[in-house]
Amino acid sequence: MAEGDDEMARKPKTPPVPALVDDDGVREIFATDVVGAGVISGCISINLAAHRWSVAAPGKNPEVHRALVARLVLSREAAVQLAQSLANLSRAGQGEQGADAAKGKK
Repeated sequence: MAEGDDEMARKPKTPPVPALVDDDGVREIFATDVVGAGVISGCISINLAAHRWSVAAPGKNPEVHRALVARLVLSREAAVQLAQSLANLSRAGQGEQGADAAKGKK
């Protein structure tokens, strides 16, 4: 076996990434708070909540409360991808905020 063949034999083959199917029936979740996160059986679990108005009794004002809207459970790999995506969005947003501020100064 040639040296190049031996090197190729040692490298594990990366499986192809499956195609993404975009299902319009998947619900969107709106959250205003992350109310908890932890590791359960090696997976990352994140609890999301949203502010909601309570139904007020006659003559009383409604009150705001937080309601749990989703429990997101991710593999470690997916959690790393999410963290990287959020960091990229944050960096992109910082650039846009700086550009908006510069426009306002002119």
